[in-house]
Amino acid sequence: MKTANAILLSAACAALMSLNMPARAVTMVLGNKLAHDCYLLARAGGQATIGIRTCNSALENEALSPHDRAGTYVNRGALKMEQKQVDDAILDYNTGIAIFPLLGDAYVDRGGALTMKDKFDEAMIDINRGIELGPSQPFAGYYNRAVTYQRMGKYKEAYLDYKKTLELESRFEPAAERLKDFVVVRKPAANAP
Repeated sequence: MKTANAILLSAACAALMSLNMPARAVTMVLGNKLAHDCYLLARAGGQATIGIRTCNSALENEALSPHDRAGTYVNRGALKMEQKQVDDAILDYNTGIAIFPLLGDAYVDRGGALTMKDKFDEAMIDINRGIELGPSQPFAGYYNRAVTYQRMGKYKEAYLDYKKTLELESRFEPAAERLKDFVVVRKPAANAP
């Protein structure tokens, strides 16, 4: 008789779940100097205050295409998330989506922000929509969804999405770190001899 194996996943350190920060899926803006600088600062991270000022200047002073204007709002939102300004970041993501509703990065990032506010159902809708639309950095969508699953207690789904994240971006350290929270146990089926 063939024995089926079931995978039981559990988080080793549930307390670490609250430390998971979403990945940022910044939107590439090429055309205008300030908007492009905003993108570069959002992508690099670590200089949020300067980045937000640069994004503000781009939005106030540059003629931007709808895609680039929406992307600049998304990138400013990512910088605000770096400063833990979650509500303000969500407003920027909402504005980006209103301007250019097919921007996958905006949904992925808003989903990450909603996860930080424990609005998991809304977060999952956004993240799945963002993945469907194709964010510029697909691994960020899967990572944000994994974080959301883990915070919801859906450990198997979280584990699989962390693995998918690393499949898409093998050097993304936060996903590798989160996988250390899991123990995979193979358990024989109930009818095994």
